[in-house]
Amino acid sequence: MDGSHHSRAPSRAPSRGPPPNRAVSRSRAAESRPPRNAEAGYKRLIVACDGTWLNADNGLINGKLSIPSNVTRISRAIRPVSMDGVPQIVYYHFGVGAKGGVVDRVVGGAIGEGVGENVREGYSFLCNNWAPGDEIFLIGFSRGAFTARSIGGLVGQIGLLTKKALGSLAEVFTDVQHRRDPHYRPKYPDVPFPDKPSADDPYYAEELGRRGLSRLNIPIKAIAVWDTVGSLGMPRIPLLTRLRLQDPESKHMAFYDTKLYNCTENAFQALALDERRAAFSPAVWEKPEGNRTTLRQVWFPGVHSNVGGGYDDQQLANITLAWMMAQLEPFLDMRMQYVLEQDEENEEYYRKHRERERPWSFGELYNSMSGIYAIGGGTTRTPGTYYAVDPDTGRATSRPLHDTHEYVHPSARTRLRLGGPGVDDKGVYECRALTDNWRLVVDYNNSAEVDVFWKLKNRDRKVSTRVLPEAPLWKLERELAMTDPKTYDYVIRPPPTGAKRKSGRRSSRVGSPVVEHGGRRSRVGSPMVDHGNGRRSRGPSPSVEYGNGVVLEEASALGVVRKNREGRRRRSLENVGPRGSRARSVEVDPDWGRRETPRSSKRMSHGGP
Repeated sequence: MDGSHHSRAPSRAPSRGPPPNRAVSRSRAAESRPPRNAEAGYKRLIVACDGTWLNADNGLINGKLSIPSNVTRISRAIRPVSMDGVPQIVYYHFGVGAKGGVVDRVVGGAIGEGVGENVREGYSFLCNNWAPGDEIFLIGFSRGAFTARSIGGLVGQIGLLTKKALGSLAEVFTDVQHRRDPHYRPKYPDVPFPDKPSADDPYYAEELGRRGLSRLNIPIKAIAVWDTVGSLGMPRIPLLTRLRLQDPESKHMAFYDTKLYNCTENAFQALALDERRAAFSPAVWEKPEGNRTTLRQVWFPGVHSNVGGGYDDQQLANITLAWMMAQLEPFLDMRMQYVLEQDEENEEYYRKHRERERPWSFGELYNSMSGIYAIGGGTTRTPGTYYAVDPDTGRATSRPLHDTHEYVHPSARTRLRLGGPGVDDKGVYECRALTDNWRLVVDYNNSAEVDVFWKLKNRDRKVSTRVLPEAPLWKLERELAMTDPKTYDYVIRPPPTGAKRKSGRRSSRVGSPVVEHGGRRSRVGSPMVDHGNGRRSRGPSPSVEYGNGVVLEEASALGVVRKNREGRRRRSLENVGPRGSRARSVEVDPDWGRRETPRSSKRMSHGGP
């Protein structure tokens, strides 16, 4: 395989600093690269699609280095050749609105111009390079996640076109794009074959295969995305539609049913709890009956780009990056130390701006309710309670999504229960996406094993999900979290929430949500801490003014939690294993249970929990 299809982003380039000398980078990579295994017989094709306005090659923007997204960063962490000699070819595609002048960039990003082109280009890369036995990976963030999922949808519907059929790709793509439009009339009714039916008809794909125009039943090893936005695939802004700046027909590019095709073996999505822009409604997957895909969708603290990366403070994005790399580690050979290097860079950012180091999960939560997408108004996200979308109208129905396999990351619990900072470091973290409808339960079941989950408050609500388990921390995530020992200790040893009690107390105040702690209610800013044995205490509101150099303190069962650089523990990944009674692992089945057990002496492969 020649190098013409390697990522535009160098796999070992730093995320900040001047662009690397590519010639030197390639020569050094060649020296350290393991010998190519001619007997491997297959390769890994990775299509990485960045989010709106994001481009790994942007360099300086307004005199400032661009901040990379998690798509860029994970692309850089993937080794060009695996340790056992399998080529891993990354095709990186910049996000919509990432090219051209200022006006082109703003308008293109806002209206989604170029999304269809990005889908076709990524799909064409696979058609041109795939051979039997090759493994396909699709990675994306935001509309890049839409792009990745759309490519996966094309592969699931029509397979991979052969090279002789690629000349008809534009017409085939249009057919698939309008497959549910009853008014669609193809411009070329005999392309790619005469008397073609709707692309929604199974005969369409079958005939492509019979005529040698496509290779059907192509497996996709994994689709890995951060915060796919819009049930219609991209954010909809009514004002832009009325001004004819946004095409209402773009709804036909949507994957309305949000389901997964059986050809996708694994699907992973990191979702943002605190994104409030109504135009950025998340597209949550659901598994149709009989689907065999391993699905994991985890909710993290932060807004859209806190989760997908791209803000100056990347601490929250580092947490989601570590989680995603842990999911893909069984299938891709990556340089796992990369995440810890990114953590060091973020600490350097704090030092440069004279900020104190933040506890794990306390990275700055930015205010995303600005710019053109704020025009659409705000809303609170609703984990576990999303509804299916009608494929004909594109509107939400009354049918709850089933088998979504949603989890809440431990970082949401630590930020909420330890009094982390609110939006723009003002006030205390509220996380209404959780506290409005869910109650945290920490139950030891009269044993040393802890069961942590979020329970739906409203029993009468017609939804399919009533419990959101807490996601386990995988090996790489634990290494990142253990750089802050006290917060990590709270993660693995949280105080129990206690037995549920009935209470007639109701809040008379509006704005700050009420959080239930085992039947007791308290304001987020003054958490009720359960110390066990019925002993509870109310902690003071924490100080959160990072910009003024004030030390953040949280009242908790741990006492005052501080992040002290001199007290940080640094260990290589190889040394993070079954040592010490504090280390725990989670027993994970294909569908992810939430049962936590003490770590055995046997180390788990692939960086599992």
